[in-house]
Amino acid sequence: MLARIRLRARWLAGLCGGLLLGHAPAHADGEYAILVAGTARGQMTVVNEGQTRRVNFSFVDRGRGPDVTSVVRTDSNGLPLELSVKGVSYLKIPVDEHFHRKGELAVWTSSADRGSTPTPGFYMQHEMTSDVSTVLARALLSSKDRTLPLLPSGRASIEKVLTRDIDTAAGKRKATLYLIEGVGFSPSPIWLDDSRELMFEGNVWLSGIRKGAEAAVPELLRAQDEALERREIAQAQKLARRSSGAVVFQNVSIYDANARQARRSQTVVVRGDLIEAVGANGSVAIPSGAQVVDGRGKTLLPGLFDMHVHVSANSDGLMYLAAGITSVRDLANDVDSILARRKAFDTGKLPGPRIFLAGMVDGKGPLAGPTKLLVDTPEEARAVVEKLASNGYPQVKLYSSLKPELVPVIVEAAHAKGMRVSGHIPAGMTMEQAVRAGYDEVQHANFWMLNFMGPDINNKTNGMTRFLAVAEHGRELDLNSKPVADFIALLQQRHTSLDPTLTVIEDTVLGEPGQPPSSIAAMFNRLPPLIARASIASGTAKDAEARKNQKESFVKLRQFFKKMYEAGVPMVAGTDGMAGVALPRELEIYVESGLTPSQALYLATLGAANVAGEGKRLGSIEVGKLADLVLVDGDPTVRIGDARKATLVMKNGVQFRSDEMWQAAGVRPR
Repeated sequence: MLARIRLRARWLAGLCGGLLLGHAPAHADGEYAILVAGTARGQMTVVNEGQTRRVNFSFVDRGRGPDVTSVVRTDSNGLPLELSVKGVSYLKIPVDEHFHRKGELAVWTSSADRGSTPTPGFYMQHEMTSDVSTVLARALLSSKDRTLPLLPSGRASIEKVLTRDIDTAAGKRKATLYLIEGVGFSPSPIWLDDSRELMFEGNVWLSGIRKGAEAAVPELLRAQDEALERREIAQAQKLARRSSGAVVFQNVSIYDANARQARRSQTVVVRGDLIEAVGANGSVAIPSGAQVVDGRGKTLLPGLFDMHVHVSANSDGLMYLAAGITSVRDLANDVDSILARRKAFDTGKLPGPRIFLAGMVDGKGPLAGPTKLLVDTPEEARAVVEKLASNGYPQVKLYSSLKPELVPVIVEAAHAKGMRVSGHIPAGMTMEQAVRAGYDEVQHANFWMLNFMGPDINNKTNGMTRFLAVAEHGRELDLNSKPVADFIALLQQRHTSLDPTLTVIEDTVLGEPGQPPSSIAAMFNRLPPLIARASIASGTAKDAEARKNQKESFVKLRQFFKKMYEAGVPMVAGTDGMAGVALPRELEIYVESGLTPSQALYLATLGAANVAGEGKRLGSIEVGKLADLVLVDGDPTVRIGDARKATLVMKNGVQFRSDEMWQAAGVRPR
């Protein structure tokens, strides 16, 4: 589900039988290629029939992906009068969404909600297509002040930014960039032609491009990124605070990551980008002219790590820092864009965490992951490793459709260059085989259980089977059996690290109809309204009995996690979820599984820093380490949920106020 949330959020950032159709002759107004991570994975067609617009939209993403038909009839101002969306969602769940306006009353039903309002506005369908932004943009451009209220809630506005002449198969065409605000964490870019039809709606992960204009994608992306960056740089100058002297945290509890416990009544001195002194109140001199921060009732944590992310927008940087996450590990991204974003974060040009990189490599085919690094031969595999190494990548992440026989080839090439190897377990392999082949780390706890499910299942784990089989059969695994004990012993012997991402599994298999996923539930009401609504889905359970079984399977997975932890298998905290929002829930699951809050915090601080190879610089509050610090209300060593209550964050000694960062990303302050 989290992949679905990310994609739906990026579309935002980024009555087929009963609807009365107009009598104007139908014509195709656009045929589009849908790109996932820059690769064509689907299509969209748009047909106008008078005031009615029919859209067919589908794409394939590792066996997932929507296939829907949307029909909307609008009034003369472009506001929806009737809407129907039918088909299947990203998780292949049946879709049947409806909206209609009669007089002043608007009524809707979707898998997320149902409601009505006499307030006029533009209804944002829950099951999105790449055409929704086009219809919204057309309505905004037709409004008097270029703003509109949104239904069920929110308000959108539009701004013209620039125009480009681009080459298409039909000759030169004008494309105008607009930014729509109010639908996501940051302004959503959209390129329209002179008839206000979609030319390009794009980002790193999901794009829609007019067929025949595909060659213009790099140029359009570059132009919109530059436009967005100009706005973000101006904003960044207001958010970062640099002290000319020392900064002192006084009367504060600190989390001692080495001892995995809290120390009360402490004083911490920061000068420049380093921690200068740490000690009990009264034992540390307060430098003259220092900025003193009163820490009574608060806890100072080392900067947190999220070890499984996919940074897709500069607004992600705001959200990670707002949450106290000063370091992340990006496990799949476009090489050029992530290197540029990391440089912007590192230089302070834009606010964001330090990024540790892993390049994702997969095999070619219809279920390939969202990466351009696709290989089919040993020569291609070695070339990809060389490319990543030459760009400074310390890690290679292998994905689910990779040919198993290429795993040892990549492991050998990567290890020869001092790079780590991690990832999913390729279909046709077991986790045990991957570890014996040289994996240093495995992403996602569902692969622990899949190890014991036999070839009929493991041969299909490059699709939804890797979630569904665990949800259905995980509860059957005997954790006290010899095969499980031998498996854990192997991980101990090989010092294989684990990146459980329990939040993404919980969200996927335990989703409840009409309810927000657990990973964002605590912050649901603070999120931009449309982002919050887009995140709601019904999960994978088809009925109450299936939901009961899936809950039992997730409990068993949590027990497996505790067993791994007690055996000393190295683990790191990663989410694969919403930037800055999901990590506290990941830590809560660790505590619900039997860890103490201090043990859970270690996995997101010094434990993660050690796996990232940065334990000497980061991960604990010690003299001489970089001043990556998080001041939170309360005490996460007692109540792990207090990790959500960051008030002040430091990265390299530069201060950020959490509430200001959240607001800059469109999230309500705490």
